[in-house]
Amino acid sequence: MSNQKKGAGNKRKSKSKTFYQVLTDAVNYYVENGWDSQRSLTEWSRKLRVAASREMPSDDAAKKHLTSVYRRLVIDGGALRDQPADGPKKVTLDKLKPEFRKELDKRIFASANLIELNRSQAVEKTLQRFQGWVSSIPPDGVSDFDKRQHKSIFGKSVQDIDFISRRVAIDQGHKLASNVKYLLSIQGGAIAFRWHSNYRRPGYNFRPDHKDRDDKIYLVRGSWAVEQGLIVPVYGYYDEITAAGEEVYCSCQVFPIYAPQKLPIEFLTEKGKREFNRA
Repeated sequence: MSNQKKGAGNKRKSKSKTFYQVLTDAVNYYVENGWDSQRSLTEWSRKLRVAASREMPSDDAAKKHLTSVYRRLVIDGGALRDQPADGPKKVTLDKLKPEFRKELDKRIFASANLIELNRSQAVEKTLQRFQGWVSSIPPDGVSDFDKRQHKSIFGKSVQDIDFISRRVAIDQGHKLASNVKYLLSIQGGAIAFRWHSNYRRPGYNFRPDHKDRDDKIYLVRGSWAVEQGLIVPVYGYYDEITAAGEEVYCSCQVFPIYAPQKLPIEFLTEKGKREFNRA
């Protein structure tokens, strides 16, 4: 036999089994043998851990998603398109690029950590379910229905991790976008933020307190308009509440306001009213 054929044969032999194949082998083993020893359970658990870890999604997809959000907002100037006409200009965006890059790196790091944590939890949950099932197999064995049902349960944690990883990437992408827009708004001289909740979106699991904030305006503490005594808070300052996108899976947004005259009249002090009546 030629070396090429030998190599092909070795490659076929060394091909790793999928997690589901290893799980099927493990379930069949215990259906046929029952819980025979701690040693066999340890070995099957090791095989399952290796197979599950091999099939877990990497954090490459999250990194790609976050980089695309950064490119759209910062490189392509998308963050400016969300600003009102009296907001910051391109020169401000360019000035802040080093800060935005740090924010991107922070989000990539956070995503990788969260995905790794979810991977570990999913594998351990799968093994716990499997070991619990093995230790409870009755002396007369299990039915085919019970066997199929438990294989489905064991594999669920591993199957869910791909969905969870995508959610992590989306959530971190929203946090990146929120922080980029916030930094740009503050540098541009924003004096307040109007809250927008996505509670109207079908299927969105909104937080009741975030829904209550919808359309409310929160002032920026220490802004030039506050310092000059032109405006006062009605609903408080933005730093007194959790920021848009700060909490897990929050997709709320805030929209900046730059001029006191754009605020409702109840936000203006007597000095503010005189100033803008004269203007």
